[in-house]
Amino acid sequence: MSERTEHALLYIKYVDDAAAEQGVTAVEGVTSGISLRILARALPDGRTSVAVSLYRRVHRMRASGKAFHYWTSEKLTSMARTKKDLVVLREIDRRAGKSATRHVFSETVVEGWIHELSGTLQQWMRSNPQARRLEGPEPEGIDDAVDQTIAAIREHIGELPNWNDRFPLLKDSRQGRQASAYLPYLDAHDHAQVAKNLFGVRAYRRPLAREVERLDISTLGWFALFRGLVPVDWLIDAMRATQTAGGHDLMRQPSLISLQQRGIRSILRRTPQPVLRRILKEPVHQARRALADAAKYTAHRLAVTRDLDLLPESIAARGQRRVRGSRDLEHLVRDLPEIERWHNPRGRTAVRVVLEEIQALREMEHYNREIRLLPEGTAQVAEWDLWKDEAFRAKALGLIEDRRRELMAARDRERYEREEARRLERVAKQVQRHQWALQTAALLDGREVAPGLSLVVARDAETLSRWGAILNNCIGGYAGELELDVFAAVCEAGGHVRLNLQITQSYGVEQILGKYNRDAVRELGEAAQQVVDGLVAMGISFHSGALGMDGLPLPQRTH
Repeated sequence: MSERTEHALLYIKYVDDAAAEQGVTAVEGVTSGISLRILARALPDGRTSVAVSLYRRVHRMRASGKAFHYWTSEKLTSMARTKKDLVVLREIDRRAGKSATRHVFSETVVEGWIHELSGTLQQWMRSNPQARRLEGPEPEGIDDAVDQTIAAIREHIGELPNWNDRFPLLKDSRQGRQASAYLPYLDAHDHAQVAKNLFGVRAYRRPLAREVERLDISTLGWFALFRGLVPVDWLIDAMRATQTAGGHDLMRQPSLISLQQRGIRSILRRTPQPVLRRILKEPVHQARRALADAAKYTAHRLAVTRDLDLLPESIAARGQRRVRGSRDLEHLVRDLPEIERWHNPRGRTAVRVVLEEIQALREMEHYNREIRLLPEGTAQVAEWDLWKDEAFRAKALGLIEDRRRELMAARDRERYEREEARRLERVAKQVQRHQWALQTAALLDGREVAPGLSLVVARDAETLSRWGAILNNCIGGYAGELELDVFAAVCEAGGHVRLNLQITQSYGVEQILGKYNRDAVRELGEAAQQVVDGLVAMGISFHSGALGMDGLPLPQRTH
């Protein structure tokens, strides 16, 4: 078998040196060149294809600040004659990983195809009048060169097919669809042949041919997806139940694209026949829309898709009877585990390299910021070329790590010193409160504050607990404050407790309460005022919000 050979029909290449210089000065995305190349390729089977590519030279900036440029394809197209003697025009979008194919039956399509690309090139040249020619004709000779190239393409491709000759059943009735949708009608002189093309020779039945003649191509394409998966009688019954194109929206519905057809077919091949029969009984537009939505999760080559190999297990786990139609099947497909399909390892490597450079640049900037805080001469300022040296980079990162540890140690020392100072301050305050409490307790213990009433100071928690039990209050819970605050009781001559007092160094008397936390007046009557006066006479002040002072005038606070 002979190898594929190619030769250039047209090669035009221009660059703008001024724009290239601008790109070097860190202008992101500057286009400094354009090229149009048209190649004729002789295929091993004797056919000839014509490939047309439009490239632009783009300038970018690395994370390191270094400029670089590359040639990127803007449009990749090709035209060739197929084995069925049809001419197809294919447009490729490498970034999206998609391609679009259409059949050509008119000479104007060929001319418009080439003139569109050459027009893009000439528009760029008008925007860059200083562009320098590297390959191809001068600007004023481009139109003539393009016309000559179109004539050469006609010679290589040959005469374009005639629609009416190749599709005799569809003379002058393409109905606005792409010719690829009507390929079952190619060279078919009766609908029996169309039925065989759609569903296979072995599945052919006369009723099938009658339904093919009645229905439109969009509906037939839907039923053809079930070819070989269900008995042909099921298909005939479903087609009979489908409305004709006349007076219905089926004619205006777009045909499924090849990507959707592949996705739907992959789903149907993994679906049990009982579920397929329920789908066939649904209206065509409803079932097709649901499975087209499901195909979005399965048929994309460059995105995260669903693992269809698990679909039979998923249907069995749910139960076939519970999969009632296309929408239930679509939900099952959507809930399948995700898998990643990526066919561009070079692109992934490029992304990884860029991310590594960005991370390295951030590390370098952090290093340069940190060494400014060090004594002069301690460390060397890093630039990108120096930072790419692994030995220097490891040493610099080690220096940053050592400085981080020193700063953390210094912060830990400062935090310990602050906490120790606060602790010592708290201890000093407690010592001062203790001394005050001892002095005040010695002053008050046993003193008479009113006729028949004297003060008793608590020395231990047991006393507080006993007082709390006698008066039914919570003074026993203050045991932790003993010898820091003063807790006293106003007792009768026989030792019977009438009032409890809490006296603090900061505020004086904060509580003076009787049984069940009653106010002093309710507990002692007029004697309560004598108790307050007696305490004031001994130099004890009262808090402005002291509990139990209702009905008593608040004495002036003394120090």
